Order: sequence, then C-alpha cells, then structure tokens
Amino acid sequence: MIAALAVMMLGAYVRLSDAGLGCPDWPGCYGHLFGVPDTTAEISHANEAFPGSRVRTDKAWKEMAHRYPAGIFGFLTLALAVIALRNRKDVHQPVAVPIVLLGLTLFQAVLGMWTVTLLLKPLVVTAHLLGGMAILSLLWWLVLQTSIRHPIPVPPNAGISLAAAIVVTALLVVQIALGGWTSTNYAALACPDFPTCRQQWWPAAMDFEQALRPWQKGLGIDYEFGVLESPARTAIHVLHRIGAVVVVLSM
Repeated sequence: MIAALAVMMLGAYVRLSDAGLGCPDWPGCYGHLFGVPDTTAEISHANEAFPGSRVRTDKAWKEMAHRYPAGIFGFLTLALAVIALRNRKDVHQPVAVPIVLLGLTLFQAVLGMWTVTLLLKPLVVTAHLLGGMAILSLLWWLVLQTSIRHPIPVPPNAGISLAAAIVVTALLVVQIALGGWTSTNYAALACPDFPTCRQQWWPAAMDFEQALRPWQKGLGIDYEFGVLESPARTAIHVLHRIGAVVVVLSM
C-alpha cells in the first residue's frame, strides 16, 4: 500500500507540475530507457527525433521519476500474484484479489502509455486516476483479508446498512471522477470565486453538453492546458461543486 500511495503521489506531482508530456514516448524518454537527454548532443538529437516536443530536462526527469517507481510497483503486484497462486491451498491465502490486482495494474500501465501517446486526453487521464484509486482500494481489501482472521460481530441494527454504504461509496467515486475531469480539462480556475462562480450562484454561460462529452475532439490533438471553451469549463467546475455538496450531505 505504501508503494501504491507513493506512486499516486508522484503521479499527482507530475500532473500538477505540467510534466505529463515531459517524455513524448513510452516507456522510455526520448528513446532513453534509463535517464533522459541531458547533454547538448543528446538534447539536440532528441529535438530532431521528436520535432513536436522540445526537450525540457526538468519535466522529463519528473515524468521518469514517476515511471520508475510505477514499474517497480508492477513487479511487486506480480510477486503478490505468484505468491497467492503458490499458496492457493492455504485457506487463509486470498487468491482472487491478487490476480485482479495484477490485471488492473497491467491495464493501469496501458493507461499510462495512452496518457502520453494520446496527448493527455481527458478521458484517459481521468481513467488513470480512477485506476490508481481502485488499486489502492484493492490493496486495502487485501490487507483486511490477511490481517483479520475472525469476523468482528456487529450488533443488530448497528451502524448504517450495506445499501446505504454502497450508495455513499458510489457517490464518492463519482465525485472523485468529477475532480479528475475538472483537472484534466483544466477547469479548476473556471470559477475564481467561492461559493459563487463569477459572482453568480448559477452562471448563465455554461455548456453541459460539451462539458460531459467523454471523447472530446479527436486523435492527434494536444490536450495540455485544455481545449474546451470557458462555458464548458465553468459547467465542469460547477458540477464538481455540486457533487461535493451531495457527498457531504450523504454522509
């Protein structure tokens, strides 16, 4: 779990420092599997090989500082799956969760590749965020499975119902997705004031149709710093605020 949390934090740092396209290729960086172009000759060669992406050594290192731990984490999940299969006859050994975790990690690597090759397409980047959260949740589930040997008795009518817990969890997942959608479409500053938006409780200029379109534009478009017009970004921001209120009230 610590490794997964570290990888997620590094991914967030890459995102917040606008280094998501610090390396235009994958899994290496300007053709370098280890390291990044840092000499004058290497930078010149990289700029010629990737004319649409000038070398920014600082951003390239940030991106690779995320990829290396992510690769190590992938091998750790593979080890968990192998151990689970070898000990599958042990009644206390979870098998399904480690296998699902490995599959999800592999798909997460594919999403990481698409994040670069599809030039920060919002749908892909948001799915990458949700994949990381899902991996962290599965790891916590695995911790509970291996640490709690006996179920804890719960008194009748104590706490919340399972249905209510599922509903609240679903709302929380939707809110996380809206947060990712806000970030990937660069809509965080669409409303510069709070709790109003542009001095209005309900801004007149909002485009929800464009805001909620999952496959925006097409292929080959650079989505860094966003491509949506202001009304669509405002709508995304307002939806995220509404989601936050709904989640708080549901708790």
